Amino acid sequence: MKKKLYIITLLALALCLFTGCGKKKEETTEDPNKALKDEVVEFVNNKLPAIEKDRDNAVAIYNSYFESEDVDLEQFSTELQGTAIPAMQTYVDNLTAIEVSTDEVKALKDLYLQSAAKQLEAMNKVAAAINEENPDYLSEADQLIKESEDLILQYQTQLRTLAMDNNIVVNGSFGDDVSAGTATDAAPQ
Repeated sequence: MKKKLYIITLLALALCLFTGCGKKKEETTEDPNKALKDEVVEFVNNKLPAIEKDRDNAVAIYNSYFESEDVDLEQFSTELQGTAIPAMQTYVDNLTAIEVSTDEVKALKDLYLQSAAKQLEAMNKVAAAINEENPDYLSEADQLIKESEDLILQYQTQLRTLAMDNNIVVNGSFGDDVSAGTATDAAPQ
């Protein structure tokens, strides 16, 4: 009797072992680039728009000087130093604080950050030009703005390439606007 019970137990154990070996691994259909896609979407759609108010306010004040022929330079300097430059500095600080983990999004963020830093530096140059009555600073500010625009174009190009290579739909415009629109995962085809 003990022998039969022992044999039945061994057979049950062997049956359990063989049953486990026969299972197929479930094939995964998860996209290997999902983390990258998610981070691009999060960076472009959520993180950048969440901080853009400071930049927009600063740029509006800065641009007002170049849009009008009759400008009170003292008032403009006060607005630059009291509002625009601090707002732009806050924007650069908030942009710096955004954490990203993938190399591709780090490269995008770096280009965007460099562009914002050039804009901030240009604002400081214009304020210095007014305060020190030095027109050379205006030329330097103009050069910094051109460099900022070049960096934004590089950002937009890299974002487009990243979106195309990883099947991410980027909504919005890649025109002259500083922002690059929004990104979403493309629907599977």
